[in-house]
Amino acid sequence: MVVESQKTPGRERPGCVLGIAFGLLVLGSIVAWIVLPKTEPRDGAQLFQTWFGAAVLPGDYAIRDAAKLMGGEEVVQCLDNTAEPERARIAVQSKAKGDESKVDWERIDKGPVDRWPRALVFVSYPKDRAQKELNRLFDAKLSVGSFAEVPSKGGRMVLELGTLAVGERFLAYVVEREFEPGGTFKDVARLNLSKPEDALIVNAAWSRSEPYSKPRLQELAQALAERP
Repeated sequence: MVVESQKTPGRERPGCVLGIAFGLLVLGSIVAWIVLPKTEPRDGAQLFQTWFGAAVLPGDYAIRDAAKLMGGEEVVQCLDNTAEPERARIAVQSKAKGDESKVDWERIDKGPVDRWPRALVFVSYPKDRAQKELNRLFDAKLSVGSFAEVPSKGGRMVLELGTLAVGERFLAYVVEREFEPGGTFKDVARLNLSKPEDALIVNAAWSRSEPYSKPRLQELAQALAERP
């Protein structure tokens, strides 16, 4: 479900992109949302209804904020009402070059599985940029990265990509993992909900060190694919 909540005060390498800010790909971050330049407030519930009609989100989400951004994107941010306090990043002391121990990113500690995303951020792109943005976000040249390529200081890679079948539609999705110094990580999935006449995606961000859930992403796709 979605309810309106009270607001409170170079070219990327396809497989593994390191040391780059997430930008719009991690709009699920509350901090990132706060610092994004906004031009006009929007009615989040009204936008959601325009995009999805009477569709209801699975889980228990509340609209936290909505706005039109400087680039013309209309954005709605929803937060999971049931999310527990997020795990803190691990403080890491800087070490001399060459004195860093190798981190096995494939075997780091992970939190509970099959959780709902902590945040959902819906982004509708203006028509003059729609196809360009979709081509960038769901580039056919993207490929799954290798854990061995991620340095001990952290980085980012494509964890999974493909399509989710919903009726006769196949919705493209990409999952990226940001590896943080100290051995934590953040998973963000983006799902293409566009129709021929518009460009609409949802970014689903999981809590720190909670692995992304494909079944939950499939449930989101099932609930939102049949747009009016």
